[in-house]
Amino acid sequence: MEVKKNRLNADFEKIPEAVERIFKNKRLAANLKLFRSRQPALFNLAVIVAILVIMVMYLLSPMSSVRAVSIDGTNYLSDDYIKKIVGVNTSSKLYFTVPVLVERKLKSNPLIEDAKVSLNSGNTVSITVKEKKLVGYQSEGSELIWFGNGEQTAIDDNNRQVVASLPKLIGFSDTDLLKKVSVALNEIDDSILQQISTISVYPLRYDAHALLVHMRIGSYFVASYNNLKILNDYFTIYSQATDKTKCLWGTSKDQVAYTAACPWEQKATDAATAVTNVSYWYDAEGNVRTDASGLPIEKHFYTDAEGNVAVDANGNPIAIPIDDKGIEVIDDKFQENYTAGYYSTGVLNTPTPAQ
Repeated sequence: MEVKKNRLNADFEKIPEAVERIFKNKRLAANLKLFRSRQPALFNLAVIVAILVIMVMYLLSPMSSVRAVSIDGTNYLSDDYIKKIVGVNTSSKLYFTVPVLVERKLKSNPLIEDAKVSLNSGNTVSITVKEKKLVGYQSEGSELIWFGNGEQTAIDDNNRQVVASLPKLIGFSDTDLLKKVSVALNEIDDSILQQISTISVYPLRYDAHALLVHMRIGSYFVASYNNLKILNDYFTIYSQATDKTKCLWGTSKDQVAYTAACPWEQKATDAATAVTNVSYWYDAEGNVRTDASGLPIEKHFYTDAEGNVAVDANGNPIAIPIDDKGIEVIDDKFQENYTAGYYSTGVLNTPTPAQ
């Protein structure tokens, strides 16, 4: 009996161990189930952490930097100026360089009309710029850069570099005249504009708005603003001139030029008539006539053999007539006809041949 009692006691002692084992197995099963339920989330978290680590390592490595910046289309603006505007250089990170944002920065610059930016292979940033047409600058009073559309922007330390290649505009107290000149210069090739040192207002007796263009080679061109297009052929005409000490003078007729004494070498009599106020052409309804650019057409006047304004029998200046397009129709035989008295009424009236 004693042996049975001891065995029974031993069996009862094993019951807590068995129960504990059951509970332990249940806890393990529950933990395993929880782990398995969380395994996808842990895996995803591990993937995200790994990606972040790789990205940080890439961004910190030289492989993520811009290796080269290619800039095309500039004429007056330097590559360094463009890079400074957009803040992109070889120390920039490629994937922080967003083309749309870079283009927006460029287009907001007053000297730039349009821009295209792209990210290319080899970690290269390509920038193509279209500059606005720059035609000259003023340093009198407000320092301004003028564009070919008649608009302007202030000169500052950032854009001051460009004025060295532009004509200096001198004596333009009339803003409207300066706008007309700017629009006229829009038709001039950049290669020619860069060869012009200064453009000055140089009133003549027959043209209060005459311009004196001083070329960088030292020669001079005299014309009205609506004759400036002749400058595109300036060097061809200049090379054919026999006396290069004289000035080239522009005419509206066929947009040609001729060689003559410079205006400061011409002597005018004290009694000569002078045109001191600008006058314009009007149509039959009393409206100011405008040219193809929408600008008022000024009247210009003939001069006599001495370079003075030619006048009719009543002492009125004789205007050079214009055609339907606003182009001056110059009388090639004006001096002959004027001397003969055919302009006594202010317009050409030749005698009718006898029948």
